[in-house]
Amino acid sequence: MIEMNVLERMKTGLSVWAFSLAVSLVWLGGCQPQEEVQSPDSTDVIAFESLGFESDSFELSSTKESQLKVFETLFIGKDGYRIPGDPGPARLRAFFSDLRESYFRKAEGLDYSIVGKQYHTFTHAMDVMITTHALLRSGGAVYFSKSEQAVLVLAALGHDSMHTGVSNAFLANTKHPYFLEAGPDSLQEKRSVKHVLGLLDKHEMLVVEEGMGEALQDEIIGARNLIEQSILWTDISRHKEQMEKVTALVPQLNDSLTKARGSERQDATKGATAADLLLQMKAHSFLSEESRVLLGSFLLHVADISNPGRDWATCERWAGLVMNEFFSQGDLEKKLGLPVSMNCDRSKVLVPFAQIGFGKFVIRDLYELLSQTLDSGGNYLLSNFENNQRKWQEIEEEVKASGKPYSIRFEPPSKEGGWFGGSQDSE
Repeated sequence: MIEMNVLERMKTGLSVWAFSLAVSLVWLGGCQPQEEVQSPDSTDVIAFESLGFESDSFELSSTKESQLKVFETLFIGKDGYRIPGDPGPARLRAFFSDLRESYFRKAEGLDYSIVGKQYHTFTHAMDVMITTHALLRSGGAVYFSKSEQAVLVLAALGHDSMHTGVSNAFLANTKHPYFLEAGPDSLQEKRSVKHVLGLLDKHEMLVVEEGMGEALQDEIIGARNLIEQSILWTDISRHKEQMEKVTALVPQLNDSLTKARGSERQDATKGATAADLLLQMKAHSFLSEESRVLLGSFLLHVADISNPGRDWATCERWAGLVMNEFFSQGDLEKKLGLPVSMNCDRSKVLVPFAQIGFGKFVIRDLYELLSQTLDSGGNYLLSNFENNQRKWQEIEEEVKASGKPYSIRFEPPSKEGGWFGGSQDSE
């Protein structure tokens, strides 16, 4: 959270903002100009409510035009989210183009003939954005203001914008320049925050300006804080800490929902549903900003690792990509003579076993906690997850019985969806 004295300086010291903006423009100016993403044919429109848990993010991210179409549906369409300050379509498209480009960069000092970066692609970013939207539309939106909903979905698109394709621990162990720049804690998440906020400054979005009313200034400051905190909380090393904080928050969330529903719906579910959106509930008015930021960060964290809670085909496809990315890091660690990180040794790791373990120790509790705040959305992911766990267990038993290893389903995104290409050993 930004401390109060910092907030006051941000509201009154506009010269500081001007200086910050200038620095950001100089920093960003070193990048080569990128090809502008053109607006898709306006006659081929995606419906706002049609984007949800079952959307095919691989197909929707297959071309630059289809990617922009989704973004425009969410942020420019008549039913879409509205960013505080209401930036126009041209500015939003330019921001999207720059943010998209950042997912295609290759970090200095990493051998990308080995590092696959099959998972942390722009397709993953699009998927997390769509899933965050789905969580809000399944009931989660009742806990947030309109502007908070908008910037949370925007943060989802930018949350991995500076991911390298290797873990934070790898960058720390190799004393990579990024580690020396950002330090050991939430290394890549910090860099993504800096990048997203810098792009917002560059495109004059969510920037406090002279002459703005105090209410809008507060809204913008809160929006930037939500973007920062929600991205930082996607660091998986903070999972346990976040679970503890959100668990303690659940009674307050349920109380706010009860108050918002009123006396006529006291027998309704404890967690929010889409029905609450239809009744235009405003539980957010009973929650502090700190509580809303924590919950928003939790929803983005869920969306970031929602793959085990999707339909089986989607779950298995993403599992193949993340395991291949892990294995490519392990290959690089072997080449450099470093100890191979957990789940990164392709010669030793059994994929079904790894998926079962991640589900058992991370995912099940996460989705169960989500279901206490979002009844329909949480239980949708939880039900799919339990089915997928049974499927992984069946595969594991087949592997043990036959002695034949599980063959990873390797179906990477398109090149325009962010995959760098190159052959990979899928065994």
